[in-house]
Amino acid sequence: MAQVPWRARAEVALGGVQLRAMERAIALAAGVRAGELDGVAYAARAGSGGLPLVGVHGFGGDKETWLMMAALVPRRRGAVLVDLPGHGRSADVPEGRASIRHHAEAVVRVLDRVGVERAVICGNSMGGGVALRLAASWPSRVAGLVLVASIGRDVHEGGARTWIDGDNPLIPRYEDVDRFMELALERPPPVGRAVIRHIITRRARRADALHRLFRGFVLAGGEAGVPRDLGGITAPALVIHGEQDRIIDKRTAEDLAAALPHAELVVMRGVGHAPQLEAPRHTARLVEAFAARLER
Repeated sequence: MAQVPWRARAEVALGGVQLRAMERAIALAAGVRAGELDGVAYAARAGSGGLPLVGVHGFGGDKETWLMMAALVPRRRGAVLVDLPGHGRSADVPEGRASIRHHAEAVVRVLDRVGVERAVICGNSMGGGVALRLAASWPSRVAGLVLVASIGRDVHEGGARTWIDGDNPLIPRYEDVDRFMELALERPPPVGRAVIRHIITRRARRADALHRLFRGFVLAGGEAGVPRDLGGITAPALVIHGEQDRIIDKRTAEDLAAALPHAELVVMRGVGHAPQLEAPRHTARLVEAFAARLER
């Protein structure tokens, strides 16, 4: 493990304190309460009307990546935010239980627990692949899809396979925290540098587990992975992509929008790989307008 300068360690520690306080405040504003089901952590609020939103985070992330957006959409709309197996506060899982399908099954179990029959599924990065699997295998549960900087349908055959045994840009080392920040984020979220450094350093500490989870996610294709043929997905889809995304190329979003029968594409300028964090108000407005159209 690389030696971390004391100033950087102090900044990381400060970021952890700030993050916990911020998460509590935003969770209160969003009106969500924490829960747990068979090792899967989640946060949810009951809605009083309209289609609920379900937030599915990306690889190495957690449900808190959707907190700001959940706080910015109307409180009457229910929300369910899930920590996928092996992520966030959910229990660790072996490689064989880290496939896209296993993640989707975990989301379905949580929806059953909180009594949500049909929802708008919002997936970021790997979470977009989970959303697509939900729409293909559990279509009655999906009223609409919001794919935010989503992985593509070729992820199991594409360049991500080369990251399994080599340098994986999604799993930073301690000495690469600043480089990872520049890679993932074009526009820093409104949370402060110390918080961002804390989150990425925490990711670096989990490198071994994340390498295992990444193998499980990328190597399990077919019915266990992201569906290759999207023509049978009838749910309307909103595809959102940051023009400055340096992790997933904009061409992936263009392919998804073309392959899904009922999809629209929105490209956000000045935004990188996490639009819901970098531009939460804009993203929330797009998602709310999309959900409202589905209800007409």
